[in-house]
Amino acid sequence: MAHKGLIRRFGKYLRAKSGAATVEFVIIFPVLIWIVFSTFELGWMTTRQMMFDRSVNLTIRDLRLGKIANPTHEGLKNLVCQRATILRDCVANIHMELVPVPSLQDGLPQTSTQCVDRTGDIVPVENFTAGDEADIMFVRVCVVVDPLMPGMGIGAGLNQLNGGGFAMVAFSAFKREP
Repeated sequence: MAHKGLIRRFGKYLRAKSGAATVEFVIIFPVLIWIVFSTFELGWMTTRQMMFDRSVNLTIRDLRLGKIANPTHEGLKNLVCQRATILRDCVANIHMELVPVPSLQDGLPQTSTQCVDRTGDIVPVENFTAGDEADIMFVRVCVVVDPLMPGMGIGAGLNQLNGGGFAMVAFSAFKREP
């Protein structure tokens, strides 16, 4: 008889609907929060990439037109960072590569993009040649940035580099004006 009373009480518990809203909330809330944080992260990443691309394009345009006398690696990095005001600690996290392309038939360099390694004092090899007049130049710039919310949304799924952060890359090619 004791078993019948236990079964009856357990049956009442299974038929109760008082916690239904809580169950739905517990299932749906994490998905909604993930979508909200992913939206913020994606918007912030897109804004930074757009500002970075624009600053690289403006700097390369000035270089191509000869508005920058005696270009140096540090000078071009500083100019890109000045124009990309949205990037935090840009000068320490940026690497620029500027190399001549012998001919268009040879194609653009196929090496991987070099980025700053923030784990120590390791700096990528500086491959920077200003080029001569009428040279075809290839430019590749990498800046390491931190996600807005590294542990949430798509910020948690980004490919992290050594030392944290992810790489944003901009590249261009141009012909030096005589």
